[in-house]
Amino acid sequence: MADSLAYAHMAEDFMPGMTVAVARDGDILFSRGYGKADVEMGADASPETVYAIASITKQFTAAAIMRLVEQGKMSLDDPITHYLPDYPVQGHHVTIRHLLNHTSGIKSYTELDREADRKRRLGLSYEDMIDLFAKEPFDFPPGEQFRYNNSGYYLLGQIIGRVTGRPYEEYVEGELLQPLGLHYTLFGDPGRLNPKRAKGYKYERSKEGKLFPAFRVRMQGDAAGGLSSTVGDLIRWTHLLHSGQVVSQESLQQMTSPTILPTAPPRTYGFGLDLAKLEDHGKVVHVGDTEGFNASLAHYPADGLSVVVLANSDDTQHEKVEEFLARAALDLKIPQVPDLPLTKEEVGRYDGTYALQVGKRTAELRVLAEAGKLKVQLGDGRAFRLRFQGNDSFVPVFDDNTRLVFIMENGRAEGIELHQGERVSQGKRKL
Repeated sequence: MADSLAYAHMAEDFMPGMTVAVARDGDILFSRGYGKADVEMGADASPETVYAIASITKQFTAAAIMRLVEQGKMSLDDPITHYLPDYPVQGHHVTIRHLLNHTSGIKSYTELDREADRKRRLGLSYEDMIDLFAKEPFDFPPGEQFRYNNSGYYLLGQIIGRVTGRPYEEYVEGELLQPLGLHYTLFGDPGRLNPKRAKGYKYERSKEGKLFPAFRVRMQGDAAGGLSSTVGDLIRWTHLLHSGQVVSQESLQQMTSPTILPTAPPRTYGFGLDLAKLEDHGKVVHVGDTEGFNASLAHYPADGLSVVVLANSDDTQHEKVEEFLARAALDLKIPQVPDLPLTKEEVGRYDGTYALQVGKRTAELRVLAEAGKLKVQLGDGRAFRLRFQGNDSFVPVFDDNTRLVFIMENGRAEGIELHQGERVSQGKRKL
């Protein structure tokens, strides 16, 4: 079943390569690579292929912090100015805990304007990174709200360096990765030669619908998303973490506990880990998304099950692949979405460009005819094939939670509704 899903992805041209693994109690049951790790060199993806794992890095950073707490070298409720005395907290009281659970209110560097993003891509020092986001107004008072925040984890990496007297990356590799036997997990400096490393790819309409190599941003002390790894190492890491061999069970409990907010419901995020469910099966999960790469790492504690999906394109539906593999391993029903046939005449009714109102902005949504099927493309993003459900309704391949419903007039689609959960966006055909 895993093969069928992987090959379906390859047929849809979602990515050049992907590697997956499924394990129970740390023992790998299934692991395989599909497609190409490097298209230009013709290198096949394999279980040994090293991929950028982006924000999955955050759980390694959180674990490093918890180990320092256990050693009495810091407290979760210490103010960050104890370690970064020159950081401009703008009169706020920001703690280590606020950084770990994304409640600091500090502006995330990934939410800045294009000019700031351009500067960050050049590879900035700590001082330049701080200049980039630290003077931005806080999004909210610390502890009041939750907002996913890469700046917070970047600062945690700097704090680890101040506490240990060693650069963050050197400390994590020397004190965490190598002692745990994670020999293929490393920080992703493009200049660091590794023949097993996958090359990241992007897809854009401006490139005539072709994959092209993605630009890799390199930051010093990237504790928010700088690691690369293999499926085997991530399986080993997950088993060691959840069996109490990385941090204490008390620390793990804190890492996997929801974040309590004063005026809002609890958030499922703990410290570098998120909590979710697949039917009645609880899971601890985190995903990673960066230019040219997608990653998903999920652990089902009660079942002892771990699932890893790594891909070298940022268009891959990695979370859907993870869920499919978990359902197969847990013997759960795999939902089947129909894909009804369309006549040439029916295809022509929907083909066209629509102006879709998404919140306060208008986006261009293109519906394209290809080999008797339809594809949908939002802006310059990836085109996904649509599965016909009948009654002018379509579901994109590998995204069963999204539905497109066309508004028909005189046998031709003149409008469109995009249903994403409870949110509905509407659009009209462009002339």
